[in-house]
Amino acid sequence: MATCCSNGIRNDLLHPNEYIRGATLRFLCKIKDAELLEPLLSSARQCLEHRHAYVRKNAVLAVSSIFQHSEHLIPDAPELILTFLQAENDNTCKRNAFVALSSISHEKALDYLTIVFEDISGLDELTQLVLIEFIRKDAVVNPGNKVWSAFPKMVGHANDRIGEVLAVNIRSA
Repeated sequence: MATCCSNGIRNDLLHPNEYIRGATLRFLCKIKDAELLEPLLSSARQCLEHRHAYVRKNAVLAVSSIFQHSEHLIPDAPELILTFLQAENDNTCKRNAFVALSSISHEKALDYLTIVFEDISGLDELTQLVLIEFIRKDAVVNPGNKVWSAFPKMVGHANDRIGEVLAVNIRSA
């Protein structure tokens, strides 16, 4: 029975229609049975390199979900997502990748943040929101991190209203 399900899901993960692939990847996020997920890993990994952003943004969340439920199936997920994040060009994919990375590896998320820290004000607003929320939470957990103290000034100098509002929120955290 599990083999039949796995084959059907794998076929949908390899389907030429990107929306079927994306919906199947979203379904993978709900599966918690390691025995059912194991034969689907290679197909899910392939979706990280798909040409459509819709597939990639769902693939990164699926990899994160699999790692959270069955870490032994995909032990290199933090490195995989970090590599994906550094190479990705689509803003929605980047946002999803950072959310996924921060949920499975705080250290890797910090590594990525130190790489893009100087360019945060140049990123799109959705990605800024996710990065700023992570910084705000990390500033509460690690108040000794002096890097975050310069952040409100940097974002406050950005000419967008969202940066100013979020800078005030970080100062008050």
